[in-house]
Amino acid sequence: MQNNPTIRRSLAALCLALLSTSGVAAAAPQARIEFWTISLQPFFTSYIQSLIAQYERAHPAVTIRWIDVPAQAIDQKLLAAVAGGVAPDVVNLNTEGTVRMAQAHALVDMDAAVPATARARYFPNIWSSARYLGSVYGIPWYVVPNILAYNQTVFRRAGLDPAHPPASDDAFIQAATAIKERTRIYGFMPNVDGIRFLRVFQEDGLPILSPDRRRAVFNGPDHVRLLARYVALFKRDAFPADTLQRGYLGATERYAAGQLAMLTTGPQFLLRVRSDSPDVYKDTRVAAYPLGRARVLDLPTMALAVPLQSRHRAEAVEFALFVTNDTNQLAFCHLVVIFPSTLAAARDSYFTRGGATPEEQARAIAAGELGIARDLTVVVPHSDELFRVFRETIESAFFGRMTPQQALDWAVKEWNAKL
Repeated sequence: MQNNPTIRRSLAALCLALLSTSGVAAAAPQARIEFWTISLQPFFTSYIQSLIAQYERAHPAVTIRWIDVPAQAIDQKLLAAVAGGVAPDVVNLNTEGTVRMAQAHALVDMDAAVPATARARYFPNIWSSARYLGSVYGIPWYVVPNILAYNQTVFRRAGLDPAHPPASDDAFIQAATAIKERTRIYGFMPNVDGIRFLRVFQEDGLPILSPDRRRAVFNGPDHVRLLARYVALFKRDAFPADTLQRGYLGATERYAAGQLAMLTTGPQFLLRVRSDSPDVYKDTRVAAYPLGRARVLDLPTMALAVPLQSRHRAEAVEFALFVTNDTNQLAFCHLVVIFPSTLAAARDSYFTRGGATPEEQARAIAAGELGIARDLTVVVPHSDELFRVFRETIESAFFGRMTPQQALDWAVKEWNAKL
């Protein structure tokens, strides 16, 4: 019986069928995608692993190898990988990192690689965050816009109506000045430390670079006027003397201590106030970010880029689109206070329904701001040196070592010598 040819053929067919249904005989994956993220472990390990498992089930010809890189190491590690010819297939970068790699001709042009129907799922202004010389080099992932948090008790003490917080940059400064004069409590700590003044210029509609990005142009009359305005406020003690040294961190500490009336911040800050400063939390109300003349607010953006070295570019782009699709972005936003870069996800009731608490209201406000926000990061070569020059410029103007015109003229001259 064991040597019967018919039986042997039947057993062989049965074995092949069993192997096929069990997956043992399935073809080996044809594409192995290496996926780098930034500092998502351990808090989001399950989320990313679940994404990968779901994608691999739907794409049996693709396997994903996930590597999480500390934020402080991502630039150096990626540059080393590219130099060694072993770049990942998909890498998480901020806008500065994405544009820097695009300048090095190391990334896939996403305007060309992603179909128009897929590009249309994203906010156009956020899709353009990583635009360099006419092309986009990163698929936007998650973002966090700023809102205005303010202390209603301090508002009332200053004779201001908490139901009508400042809606523009001018009104914001006027309210801050009135609060300081009437209560002796600082109204604000503006984001003018270090290179943040580059964003102040842009929020007022003022350019930093020429259209071809080869010249610095931030010493025009309107730039000088704007810097002079903040210098005058500083000399009048309208905001704390340590604003330039302590920046946003100092502002959050003062607000949480009840020593600052207004703070522009991401909605996640409200959770800290609720936990650490319950009395201040009870007095906290939220509103939209006060806009400057350009009616735009800064929106730091995380993106997914595909290096040109990837041997599986099509699969890598498809996986990046999967990670950033509506469903997966929405699920991520339920885990942490971040916001989606896609239109449909931002319209979900999770973001639009509002609520009674400041953080629920801030979530609705921030989602409503996504359409007018964009990443205002300035990307220039020799950035360490140029940003040092800009910081010294701002400090020279604020501390009276140069006039605003002299300071900006000097900085532009230094920048143009390097650009």
